[in-house]
Amino acid sequence: MPKNVSKIFVAGDWDADGIVSTALLVYSQEKLNAYPLKSTAIVHKKPVDPERIKYIFGDLSGNYDLLVFLDLPYTSRIPKILNILKKHFGIKKIMYIDHHLSSLTYQSELEKVVDELILDHKNPTAVIVYKLLKENGITIHSRLRSFVEVIKYMDSGRKVPNSLMKLFELTKLFSKALTITRDEELWIKIVDWLASPTPLPMPLEESVLNRVKKIIEERDRKMQEIALDLAVSSMKVGIFRFIDARDRWRYRGSSALASKLASILKAPVILLVDTNKPYSLLVIKALKGQAYRVAKQLLAEGIALDIAGHPNLAIVKVPKNIDKDQLIEILYRISFYV
Repeated sequence: MPKNVSKIFVAGDWDADGIVSTALLVYSQEKLNAYPLKSTAIVHKKPVDPERIKYIFGDLSGNYDLLVFLDLPYTSRIPKILNILKKHFGIKKIMYIDHHLSSLTYQSELEKVVDELILDHKNPTAVIVYKLLKENGITIHSRLRSFVEVIKYMDSGRKVPNSLMKLFELTKLFSKALTITRDEELWIKIVDWLASPTPLPMPLEESVLNRVKKIIEERDRKMQEIALDLAVSSMKVGIFRFIDARDRWRYRGSSALASKLASILKAPVILLVDTNKPYSLLVIKALKGQAYRVAKQLLAEGIALDIAGHPNLAIVKVPKNIDKDQLIEILYRISFYV
């Protein structure tokens, strides 16, 4: 590698917010040499699952001037892993940019192990990064800027305007394709496609696209049937609709189910689901940060074991044997304060 060329490793979440966030940094660093380092730099990138973050060790060959984590929710494993990275992998600096509730809750723990921590629960990570670039006088090309707008609408749950509808559908397709395939090379292709200021061939090959569409259609059909069935059993709790799905939902995707129920019922939703772990989950879908406020109240009440998710889609761990009547009583009281 030539002298005076820095090395950056960017680890982003698998979802749409993580992809666009990574693309913003790749563009500003590779194309403009402007941010996060004001110098020429080689950028290595990889999707990271917070539950499997230890596997990043195998990708960090050689010293890096900067390691950036984007849209990665805090888990109890992260401080130990980041300490190992700093001490044994020659990482000079760690930057952490996120908006998840768990990262906000455990901000003090993150501050101990990262050099630069940027958290904001009011905006998705892509918007946080975009604002950082603007503050540094960096202009993003129009196509990538449009995808930032799409992420903003996706995160807030607001109706997407017609002018962004095609990009919105494409973003959803990217996200679902990665959920289904868990293909790292595809993730990198999508990031590079988004970051490029000039047109590149579509990152999804036709064979992959057809397979993904078929799986998506089947999953959507199945979820729609279950959601319609569950909606009938919903109970009004203050401004929310409460659904106990512990005996009826045994699949991944409880967040998508909560969003589907909110769309059907035209109301904020609190969904109780079981897991194969020693806790159940409350998935709260509500706009304008209401989900975050309910989650914080449940934590203050001593009901929540932990909280995660986003301001508008909170995920709360609760005891597996939680008393349903007691939970509804607490939710009813909380609903008056959010």
